[in-house]
Amino acid sequence: MFKEIKRNKKAYLDYDILEEYIFGIQLKGFEVKQVRTGNVDIRNAFCKFYDNELYIEELNIPLYEKTSSKMVPWYNPKRKRKLLWTKKELRKLLERTTKTWLVIIPLAIWCSNRCRRIKIKCALAKLRRKVEKKQIIKERDIKRDMDRTIKNLKF
Repeated sequence: MFKEIKRNKKAYLDYDILEEYIFGIQLKGFEVKQVRTGNVDIRNAFCKFYDNELYIEELNIPLYEKTSSKMVPWYNPKRKRKLLWTKKELRKLLERTTKTWLVIIPLAIWCSNRCRRIKIKCALAKLRRKVEKKQIIKERDIKRDMDRTIKNLKF
């Protein structure tokens, strides 16, 4: 149904993912064309509430190559973009983020099969400490080594 355009691999290491949500995103026409090409950076992006509405910041979508900069001199590639979801669900999410130290981070950008709709997958997450990150990397390396030795054993 959807094809993934870009994934935020850094988020899976830096945060404990608690819940995942899929939002619509409000974009300009030339931004949609640029997202379809896959030229978008979501590594440093984060979501924030303004007036009970959810916005994504630091989502870097550069100007489309075929769009003249003279036509859109006001364009800012890292501007705030509104995320679309029901008000009732946004209120619940706002309560969860204000009461606890949880953040909303983008995990991936998706496009429908016909590329008519751009969706963004975000997660309610908790920041990991440096010690926890090191332990996760260590466990992953040990598991990889074990899998390698099992694969190389011949019976």
